[in-house]
Amino acid sequence: MQINLSAQNVIHLCEGDIAENFAVSLTNGSTYNWTINGPSNIANITSGNGTEHILLDLNNTGVFWLHILETDANLCIGEDSILVEVHPNPNPIIYVDGNVFFCEGNFVTLISDSVYTNMLWNNGQTTSTAIADTTGLYFVNVTDSIGCTSISNGIDVVTYPKPVADFWIDGVCFEIETNLIDISLIESGNIVSWIWNLGDGSYHSGPNISHMYSDADIYDVTLKVVSDFGCSDSITKSLEIFYIPDAQFEFNPHTPSILNPEVNFNNTTSDVSSFFWNFDDGTDTTIENPIHVFSDPGMYDVMLTVMDDNNCIDSVSHIIKVMYDFILYIPNTFTPDGDGKNELFIPKGFRMGKYESYQFIIYDRWGTEVFSTDKVVEGWNGSNAISGKYAWAIIITDEMGAQQKRVGDVLLIK
Repeated sequence: MQINLSAQNVIHLCEGDIAENFAVSLTNGSTYNWTINGPSNIANITSGNGTEHILLDLNNTGVFWLHILETDANLCIGEDSILVEVHPNPNPIIYVDGNVFFCEGNFVTLISDSVYTNMLWNNGQTTSTAIADTTGLYFVNVTDSIGCTSISNGIDVVTYPKPVADFWIDGVCFEIETNLIDISLIESGNIVSWIWNLGDGSYHSGPNISHMYSDADIYDVTLKVVSDFGCSDSITKSLEIFYIPDAQFEFNPHTPSILNPEVNFNNTTSDVSSFFWNFDDGTDTTIENPIHVFSDPGMYDVMLTVMDDNNCIDSVSHIIKVMYDFILYIPNTFTPDGDGKNELFIPKGFRMGKYESYQFIIYDRWGTEVFSTDKVVEGWNGSNAISGKYAWAIIITDEMGAQQKRVGDVLLIK
């Protein structure tokens, strides 16, 4: 700034300022001599002495007279002076009302020791107090009534990241465990605590839990997570537990057999959307009402698994007994006379190769055994036998484990 001298003016300046252009009006041919009258430690002339304007350094507080003596070209003399008061700069101090280490979303209040004419915090606030809610160094720049300015001490504030609570729900079916899986996130640090309020009066801890609800209902499940800095967040989700479907099916005929192996299956479950049949013979289907053909006799544990729109699953099974049809043809006459026709007496039947055991015996009229075999492919050729009637017996254990016995007689003609 330029200060033009005028008698009896008092100039108010601030300690440490550089006061430029203390000046008087220029007169050609004049010389100027500037002097400071007062304590020597307040100010000193750094440049411009001998000219119409000078530059001062203000080194300390206090009052001094700045005097100028002008000598013109005719050696005429004029003089003037001005009183200068150098004021101390303000010394603002800020304090913190609370903890400077806190979790994201909270804040701390910073307070100035005094109220100044102008106050500007480095976060843009202009009051005597400021709210600090993010990590950083906070200070205030103040201006007093004289116009002197200064910057306060700084206060470091550290905010820790807050976790974001969230979880998945796996399993919403009654009488089946519900899995609650933590998927919470945190920008830095670690989540170290998980508290679950399951909405039915029970609580659990840990990142992932399993819980069996006692009834089908709607439950408000709350997860609270806490970081290693003590920052927390929580979330509540509505969980509806659904009743599982009641799987049922019918089938017809109830006693299929190898000669009648086709079985009609009919789903009778209500309110389901998908079906899976396992016929216990290495085959399956997803048809709702299938028709299945069993290729072998036996006991089959047929299972139907159903699922509804809530992904709730139930299954039911019934034992299907496929009966063995015992079919055996035994001729009543054979002629082992060497003509190549009807030379062998041998039973013929259905699935004889599946028998568990087999015994074929021939007796003469006196009850003496004349032939016996346990091989279904082996018959009696009647060699060394005379024409006449012979008795036979067949004893088998079929592939279902049932014992079957047949007796009769055959006429041998030679």
